[in-house]
This record gives sequence, structure tokens and C-alpha cells, in this order.
Amino acid sequence: MLGDLKISAHNDDIVVVGGDLYVKNKFALARLLFQLKLAGYQIDNLRKDKYRKERGASVKTMEKDGWSLWFAKLPDVHFGLCGSCHKLISTSGIRSHGHKCEKCGAVTFYELIDGSTFRFVFNNDEERGMFSPQLNMKVKRWDTENGFLYLYYDFLDGGISVVTGHRALSYLDRNKDGWEIVEEDGQNLLKIKYGLEWNRGTAVIESYESWGHEFNHKIVKVWKGKRYSEWDRLPIPEMISIFESWHWAPLPVSPTLHSRILSATHQTDDKGWHYQDGRPWFSEGHWTEMAKFVRHFTLLDADAFDRAWPRFRSDGPGGITDLARFCHEKAEVRDEPNIGNVLVALGKGLNGQRLTKQEVDAAKHGLGDPATKDFVQGYRRR
Repeated sequence: MLGDLKISAHNDDIVVVGGDLYVKNKFALARLLFQLKLAGYQIDNLRKDKYRKERGASVKTMEKDGWSLWFAKLPDVHFGLCGSCHKLISTSGIRSHGHKCEKCGAVTFYELIDGSTFRFVFNNDEERGMFSPQLNMKVKRWDTENGFLYLYYDFLDGGISVVTGHRALSYLDRNKDGWEIVEEDGQNLLKIKYGLEWNRGTAVIESYESWGHEFNHKIVKVWKGKRYSEWDRLPIPEMISIFESWHWAPLPVSPTLHSRILSATHQTDDKGWHYQDGRPWFSEGHWTEMAKFVRHFTLLDADAFDRAWPRFRSDGPGGITDLARFCHEKAEVRDEPNIGNVLVALGKGLNGQRLTKQEVDAAKHGLGDPATKDFVQGYRRR
């Protein structure tokens, strides 16, 4: 059902949808939890979870609205593998600058070295708005003992918010109290206060991104005595959400039923979130997982759905619309304004690419996204 994980289901009283487990009665739940514990999972009862209490949700609300009520997870299977002594070590702090192996003392990671690229903003309310100017520069060295970063005095390209040339100089001038030019080995360097311990209240700059790190370790997974790479899948899932469907199933036909079906397969019900140019999004796997949810947990005609979904459109907006219309003739479909559609239209327009009508309409609609206003204000500061 889930890789090599063996779960005993009787008459479909436990159903896998989207990698989650849906349990139809209390007897099946008791059997499932017992089998998961035997397989090595730790089980959290989310009725008692801090997450629920912080959001002020009652247990009754969780049950009625179909929240996940149990969470199964394997014990931490992640370890560091030191590149010097090749021993397994803790991952705690392993990717912090200057971290040392607890077995041999070798440094496992340098975040910034000569030649690393560092993208940053000055840390003040005026400069930290969305899409406000950013600088992208090469690192010469990081003096962590005294808390200063030395950057080659050259401005690199790096995306829509990164400024270069006279705009970069203007940006520096507006923040001239936060840096100085120094000379080392005949080169001008930008010296900025930047320590290992970052504090928003006192920091001069804020890092947005850096790359060109120096690694002396790997992250590995160890399960049942076998070692796997960081990105390998284990033979069984590392975590599983568990739902008690008897509190809310079968779901009646309603204008929003499609939203619940999409959620079960971890998909958004918002057409505005997707690209609007017809590119495929939904795969056969998505639809077959939705079909399982429809058959086991709704009052829809499951056989009719099995016949219908192969004709649904595969693009995001089209697929959502087709699913919604199948579920209810007066379906309420979300289509929120999204700055992403504005940026896509701008990018295509600048490159001389033609836009579909749907892209044009979505871009106009996206102007209503508050993030679009932030973008325009930030861009004007460039």
C-alpha cells in the first residue's frame, strides 16, 4: 500500500489517498495504529497536539471538518557523514559556518568562502519591502571573529530585484552609514558588518541567498542498518497523516465538494495559482487518487467519475473547472488574483512572446493582489 509498509485492510476499511491513510471505523484505527507501531513508527495523537491548541480548534471541529487526527513518523533517520573521518555524526548545526565534526574535529561546512556569491539587502524598513532593490556580489572573505564580511566591489546580475551599475551605487549611497571601502592586495573591497549571530534589531544587512559553499559532509538516512542518500526514499514512508473518515464521510454533493477532493491529493482549488497558458499539471496519478477519494468518501457516482476524468483537461485551471463542474452544476470555484500571473505576462511581453487570452485576463485580475502593489512600489525604488 505504501512501499514495503504492510497494512491489513478488511473490506477497504483503510484506504490510501495521496500518501495519507483514511480509516473508516474505530476497529480499523486500532489495528492500524498497532501495525504502525510494530513497523517502528512513533504515533502522535493530534487531538492533544499543540498545533490544534494554538489555533483554538476544538476536537469536535477537527473531527467534523476532516482534519488529520493522527500523525505517524519514523524516529529521526537523518545523520551527517563527515567527509574527513567518514563517521556518522549529528546533523545539528552541521550546515552552519565553521561547524566541526564531533568525532574528528574537521570543519564540515563553510557558508561563505572566496568566490561565493552573496545576495542581500540593507536591514531597514525602507529597503526591505517586497521587490525592493537587492545587491548580488562575490565574497572575498568572512571575518567571523570580528563580525565583518568583505565583498569584491563589483555588482552581479541576479534577477528582477537585483540592481547593478548606477542603481547599485545609488542603493549603496542611500545606506552609506552601513559600509565602507577598504583596500586589500590592491583591490577595493566593500566591508560590511555581518556576524555569525544574526539579530534583526542590530544587523546592518540581511542575507537573501548565497551559494558557492564548501561542504565537507553529506546528509544520509539510516534505516534498519542500511544507509541511504539524503534524497532517497526509504522502503516505507517517513511520515503519514491519518484521517478518521467516519466523522464526516460520505460527503454530500455540494458546490465546494471539488475543493475537498483536490485537498485530499494535496492540490490547490485556486485556479489563479496555476500557469494560465494550458501547460499540463494534472497527471493520471492525480485523477486516480481523486477517484479513490470519490468512491470511498463522497456520494458522487464513482463509476461515472471513472468514465469522466480521462476527458478532463490536464492544465491547472482547466482541470479544476472540469472537476468542479462534474461535482456540482453550480460549483463555487476559487480564482484569486495572483501576482505570479502578472509577472509571467510581463516576462513574456518583454520577450516578445504572445499571450493567451486566459493569460491576459489572469494578469489583469492579478493586479488586485496586494503583492502586486508592493512589487510596483519596490520597483519604483530601483
